[in-house]
Amino acid sequence: MTTSFVPRPLPSCLALVLACTALPPAAAQSFGDALKRTVERAAKSEVQRKVDQETREVTRCAMGDARCVREAERRGERVEYEDDAAAGAAAGVAGGDHPLIVPYQGSRLRERKADAFNEYQRVVGRDRGQTRTQRLEGRLTRLRYDNPSGRSTFEIERNYRSALTARGFRVDWECSGRDVCGTTAGPASPGWNTINGINLGIARDVRYFTGKLRHGGGEAYVSVAVNPQVTYVHVLEAAAMDTGMVAVDADALAAGLAQDGKVTLEGLYFDTGRATLQAASDPALEQAALLMKQQPALKLLVVGHTDSTGSAAANLKLSQQRAEAVRAALVARGIAASRLSAQGVGSSAPVASNDSESGRAQNRRVELVKQ
Repeated sequence: MTTSFVPRPLPSCLALVLACTALPPAAAQSFGDALKRTVERAAKSEVQRKVDQETREVTRCAMGDARCVREAERRGERVEYEDDAAAGAAAGVAGGDHPLIVPYQGSRLRERKADAFNEYQRVVGRDRGQTRTQRLEGRLTRLRYDNPSGRSTFEIERNYRSALTARGFRVDWECSGRDVCGTTAGPASPGWNTINGINLGIARDVRYFTGKLRHGGGEAYVSVAVNPQVTYVHVLEAAAMDTGMVAVDADALAAGLAQDGKVTLEGLYFDTGRATLQAASDPALEQAALLMKQQPALKLLVVGHTDSTGSAAANLKLSQQRAEAVRAALVARGIAASRLSAQGVGSSAPVASNDSESGRAQNRRVELVKQ
């Protein structure tokens, strides 16, 4: 007699649950606990797999750098490709990074300030208790990061420097320690927070370096300051300013003189630290000359002002030179020299606080005063 074998179907999940309910209470409880532990282990394993994948070391390789890719894969690291164009497009993504800067791994971006054109006082040394600075103008980006825990200031600073050096960066000045760097205010000079916004507090374990490299067809100046809690990265890219953004006309100048007896001549641009007028100043000078031609009896005192950065003597000299440069430019436009005089007053008459960059920018001005 032939017996046919018919395979029995495997029980469904529902059948297992029903079968479990048919077990004695103790056995059902044991089965349920075992099933729960199996599910939890599977979930934890999946979460850990994702964490491991996301926290693996990242190596950034230039496009086409096969050797970099092979070395990263050998070490089990993730590879991210980067070139100048890709980095530029990614600026502001992943925490608002700058194209030149890859933040130290694990850092958290706390603040990003970007100005299309601004001034910047770069700390470039210290002499007899005074902080030496270099005034720069251009596209300014300021980044502040919270440091990851368990990392020394030396390690963080060295990583930033190594990454920049690989791109052609050259260090102009460096220091370590609060007393050597002079980051806080002293009897001879203000603190760095007042100078350019780098606020390292009273920590003694501080490190700083600054330098420059070629970028985007010009020069970029990078300053990195680190204390145990935060890292500041400031980047000033030399860039031409958008001109024609402030309209100056003879009628507005006349109204200001009639109301207050003086008016600020907006739209004047000088070379950094010098009294050389830039070509972008021409529209403002033309309107000032037109005003004096419309009012033949008008006599003006041209007054130069500076902010408080630097010595009082140097500021007084620069303000006098700039006032004289404006006077000469108006004379060259047909205004009689006898109708114009020039005076520099340095930083003695501020219109805003010198504790902020915006305030210092307002204080650097040339005024026309009715005589």
